[in-house]
Amino acid sequence: MLKKKVYFPIYGSGVGHANRTSLIASSLNKDFTYTFSSFKDGYEFLVANKFQCKKIHPLDISWKDNGTVSTTRTIIRLPILAGTFLYHLEEELRFLKKYKPDIVFSDSRLSPVLCANKLGIPSIVILNQIKLLVEIRNTRKRRLEKINGQLLGHFWNYADEIFIPDLPPPYTICKENIEGIDSIKTKLRYIGFLAKELDEKRKKSIINELKIDGKKSTIYVQVSGPKQSRLSAYNRIIEQIKSIKDEYNIIISKGDPNGEPIPKKKEYWTEFEWCPWREMFDISDCVIIRGGHSSIGNAVSLGKPSIIIPIKGQSEQIQNARRIDELNLGIHMEEDDYSLVENVKSVLNDGKFLKATNNFRKLTSRYNGIEICKEKIQEYIK
Repeated sequence: MLKKKVYFPIYGSGVGHANRTSLIASSLNKDFTYTFSSFKDGYEFLVANKFQCKKIHPLDISWKDNGTVSTTRTIIRLPILAGTFLYHLEEELRFLKKYKPDIVFSDSRLSPVLCANKLGIPSIVILNQIKLLVEIRNTRKRRLEKINGQLLGHFWNYADEIFIPDLPPPYTICKENIEGIDSIKTKLRYIGFLAKELDEKRKKSIINELKIDGKKSTIYVQVSGPKQSRLSAYNRIIEQIKSIKDEYNIIISKGDPNGEPIPKKKEYWTEFEWCPWREMFDISDCVIIRGGHSSIGNAVSLGKPSIIIPIKGQSEQIQNARRIDELNLGIHMEEDDYSLVENVKSVLNDGKFLKATNNFRKLTSRYNGIEICKEKIQEYIK
C-alpha cells in the first residue's frame, strides 16, 4: 500500500515553527511519509534533527548588526521581499506538482497554501500571527493593523483549516497578533500549545547529570531566536546574573540549533550550545526567555513564571511579552534594562505569579494540540 504524503512548509526565522511542526510529523504513524521545506534557523534545526528538508530562499525581516529588527531596512527591501514571495509561488507550484502530497500542512507560510488551493490539494495552516503589528503609538496604529490584517486574512482563508496553537479567549497569549480579523474568524480553531510529552526518567537523569542543588531554586535561560539576535541578549544576561550566582542553580541554552547538546560547566552556570530537553522548563522554578510563542507556550503549559526579553523591534514578541504581563504569568523587560535580578526575585516570591501560572497550567492540560493536528491530517486523507 502506498504511503500517504504530507508536505510541511515551515517559516524559518528562529526554530520555534520547525520544532513544533516536527512534533506533529513525528506523531504520524508508519502509513505516512513526509518532507519539509524551510530556510535559515528552521532549515538548520530540521536537518540537524535528521528530517528531510528542502532549503528555500529566505523571506524574512531585516536585522541590524546588533541583532535587533530594522524596520527601515525591511521597508526599503519590500520590493525584494515581494519578488521573493512571487519566486516562492513559482517554486511551490512546481514542487507540489512533482511531489504530489495528499495534504499541505503549513506553519506560517502563505505561498504553499495558495498553491495547494490552486491545485485542489487540501491544506491546513498553523498561525500565531495573522496581522503585521505596527509599532506606532497613536490612532493610526489600529487602522493600519486592521487593513493589513483583513488583507492577509483574505489570503489565509484559502486554507481549509486555520489552527491557532494557543488557548481560546480570554486566555490567548497571542491575542494582539490575531484578534479583530473578521475575514477568517469562522475558520479559527484554538488547539492549545504544541509541546512534547515530558519524560520523567529523563528529568531525573538531567537533575543528576547537571548536579542540581535541590536546596536552591533553579533558573533556566533559553536564548532563542534568529542567530543575529542571540549574542547581545546572552551577554547582558550573563552580566546581570553574576550577582546571584550563589543563590540559584543557573542553566543557560545559547539557542544554536547546530550546537552540541552537551552541558558544560562555566564559571557560575551550566551551559548548552543547544538544549533539546523540554524537561528543563519543568525542572526550573522560573525561566528567562525571548518572546517567541513556542518558548512562552512551554513555560505556560508547565506552570513556570517567566521573564520575557523580546527582540528589540520584533512587534510580535513584544505583544506576546506584554500579554504575559497582563495575565500575571511573568514580567516583560527590555533587553537593555538592568532589572533582571529584581524581576527574577519578584516572580519567585510574589504569590500572584504562582497563582496565575498554576491556573494556566490546569487550563493547558485540557488540550492536546499535537493529537488534534494528527487527527485532522488523518481525517483529510483517509
